[in-house]
Amino acid sequence: MGVFRKLGLVLTLPLLFLAFRTAYNQYMLVSLTYTIDPLSPDDSVFDSELYTTIFNHTKWAKVDTFAVGVGIPFKVLPKDLRDEDAFGAEVMKLLWDQRLVTQFNRKPVNKLPKMGDGSVSDAFAAQVVSVGERDMSVALVSRPKKNQLPLGFEHILVTFDRENKIAVAMIRYVWHSRTETPPSWRKSLARWSQINGRRQWLLHTANAIAEQGKNKPVKLEL
Repeated sequence: MGVFRKLGLVLTLPLLFLAFRTAYNQYMLVSLTYTIDPLSPDDSVFDSELYTTIFNHTKWAKVDTFAVGVGIPFKVLPKDLRDEDAFGAEVMKLLWDQRLVTQFNRKPVNKLPKMGDGSVSDAFAAQVVSVGERDMSVALVSRPKKNQLPLGFEHILVTFDRENKIAVAMIRYVWHSRTETPPSWRKSLARWSQINGRRQWLLHTANAIAEQGKNKPVKLEL
């Protein structure tokens, strides 16, 4: 009997550790990001040129919309980030490079993106929608397979709190379907996966950018 107990303990400990790590990782994702759920019908994502070009000709059911955000602090700035223009340019440059590397398997270009810059893969198409003094927008569309329409649309918006040297990055995500999906555990699981994936990407990007200022991403109060 003692052998079986020891064997059970040996098998249980790794499972408990795995469960702890999973719970801890989920806690960190939630604690360091904030979520707006659902998006307001008059959110700026619905007015973006790329969104209206792709979706306005089609009657879509808005199955789910949400936004995930994170603050990227630059409390301690390198010399090349001291002035406001350089600060904004550096954040936008790093954000675009992270998108190219993560989702398009391309090398960083290490330069400020211009409006209209884009990248395409089998699964995604991204385009810089705007580059302004106080914000940057990048639109990402999931590319359809043959005879299919795009299902997902991301609008990544970065704004700058120049007084506190903080960049605020937010993903506004629209998840479309031809028909309204009845509530079910499958829909809940799929939706949870969508939100978590965007939390992970934002935090990964925020960490990469925040390293320039030797800071960590911060959760902002809504």
